[in-house]
Amino acid sequence: MSTTIPLSAMTARRCEACGGEDQEPIHRQHFLFPGLAQPVHYDVVACRGCGFAFASDIPDQSALDRFYRDSGHHLHAELPPSLQRIHGEFFRFVQQHAGLESDAPILDIGSGMGHFLSHFQAAGFRSLQGVEPSQAAVDLADRVYGLQVHASTIDSFAPSTPFALVTLCGVLEHIADLRHSIRKVSALLGDGGLVFLAVPDAPTFGRTAPTEPFLEFALEHINFFSATSLDNLMRAAGFEPVAATSQHNDFYDNSYLLALYRKTAGTRAGRVRDEATAPSLRAYVELSRQELRPVEALAAQLVASREPLLIWGAGGLTSRLLCDTCLGQANIIAIVDRNTDLHGRQLMGVPIEAPDSIRARPGMTVLIASTTYAAEIRAMLKERYAWQGRIISLDPGADA
Repeated sequence: MSTTIPLSAMTARRCEACGGEDQEPIHRQHFLFPGLAQPVHYDVVACRGCGFAFASDIPDQSALDRFYRDSGHHLHAELPPSLQRIHGEFFRFVQQHAGLESDAPILDIGSGMGHFLSHFQAAGFRSLQGVEPSQAAVDLADRVYGLQVHASTIDSFAPSTPFALVTLCGVLEHIADLRHSIRKVSALLGDGGLVFLAVPDAPTFGRTAPTEPFLEFALEHINFFSATSLDNLMRAAGFEPVAATSQHNDFYDNSYLLALYRKTAGTRAGRVRDEATAPSLRAYVELSRQELRPVEALAAQLVASREPLLIWGAGGLTSRLLCDTCLGQANIIAIVDRNTDLHGRQLMGVPIEAPDSIRARPGMTVLIASTTYAAEIRAMLKERYAWQGRIISLDPGADA
């Protein structure tokens, strides 16, 4: 099953907050995908009119919808404890500020496997539905939680009755046609209905060094919100703010902006310029470049040694390292990944294989191209495979 986005679908964008076309360039981010001979990119820009920051030269919304429908790389029947904790904190924010009765109809858009929606289920809410383009995720939501999640997108979902609350948890940063999608969300709500949003808090990006260089510039992340730009978007669509906070996320070591809005009659005039996001993103780019320097030095050592190399992980970090460093010139024998959809495909001509394939290559050097799961992968190499070769991670202090 292919999850590649066609290059022909790449399009420039206007500002979704104000419609402006005058844009200030901040950074060009490159990506490499299985099956593509050359990297692709998007441009991180800020609107000179209102300050909203976003990615331009991206796939159109229909291509993004196909990507999420077909992609299985975010499927987890069980979440890591830290992610479970984050979803619990999101739910408590909603519970504290929404004041909903247990029979209130609730819709979760971008439900994934239903992990966030399951917190409402556990708290006794009885009228729960979800929308998720990936059929594999929908099947998991039913099997694990018994939740009613529809294999659909916002555009194609047509319920018979309105909802009291619509939640979009880690969704808006992925959507290309924001204004259209917010209008669709509004149409799903009854009068005075509420919408909960959780998005990465872009003004915090440049405050501390990232755990992975350029982690926030994933292909799927194409909008970079502040409280101001989110307010501008929502007020223009006829919503008024109820509550908002910025909350640290220890799983990815970043912060999320949590916001609750109420549907009102008509739109709100006026717009406040976002002065915080563009400077934060520029600082984030510089911090990421600093974090990349020792990785570039490590890649140069691997190139020079010509030692046979296995890379564990075919995801975003490997893609960025192959684009942004000389790692692609190393003697890479195979790339290992647990995502079965990728097995048998190639990245820069290197085969992507199942983890058990490393048994046929004892003693080779393994580069762990993950920070989130590095400790888990290292333990698996030691315990399941009794690995005797060198294990390298992006944290030099952890290397064997």
